[in-house]
Amino acid sequence: MSKNIFWLSLLFLILLIGGCAKYKVAVKKAPPPERKGIYHVVERHQTLYRICKTYGVDINEVARLNGITDKSRIKEGQRVFIPGAKKVLKVEVYIEDVVAEPGEREKVAHKKISFIWPLEGKVTEGFYETESKRHQGIDIASPLGTPIKASSAGRVIYSSNTIKGYGNLIILRHSEEFVTVYAHNQVNLVEEGSWVEKGQVIGKVGETGRASGPHLHFEIRKNNRAVDPLPYLK
Repeated sequence: MSKNIFWLSLLFLILLIGGCAKYKVAVKKAPPPERKGIYHVVERHQTLYRICKTYGVDINEVARLNGITDKSRIKEGQRVFIPGAKKVLKVEVYIEDVVAEPGEREKVAHKKISFIWPLEGKVTEGFYETESKRHQGIDIASPLGTPIKASSAGRVIYSSNTIKGYGNLIILRHSEEFVTVYAHNQVNLVEEGSWVEKGQVIGKVGETGRASGPHLHFEIRKNNRAVDPLPYLK
């Protein structure tokens, strides 16, 4: 009797092992750890450098996580993952960012660019750069609504009011070297991407942004550095 029990037990064990071999037990894998952070949706004229600086994160790490090979080129509407961030922050746009944007450059071969006064009026504040304070252009007082003219022919690379302090602002690119800046406008009359001729009306004098009264804040920038406009104006 005991022998029968032994052989029955052995047969049962063989069948059990064979069954386990046929049907593998599924082992549930743990899900990958969730990345902590947020997605920032790129707005017009925002740069990856400025986004990373605002969130206080390393630009190289953000580029790696998002598969960005050219850190100077991100697109409006692109979603950029910001590791460690807990909420979406407002990313300011700066004139330097707009001027430095990659894209088409106006090439003026064998022709010296000249600039005219964008309007007639009294210069109430000049250009200066000190350790404690700087004013990167000149302020020209004029009544509200006075037409503002393009100081030289060029392409509109900015026409909006998203740059802090400048109010309604227009930036024209005249060549690879030169851009001009027209700020505090009552209204902008040209759109980004359009071409304007020297002397063409592009806006009207206002007091938008940080302005104490109606005037035009006018800048000339050479290689993305503000210079005193007066020696250039005729």
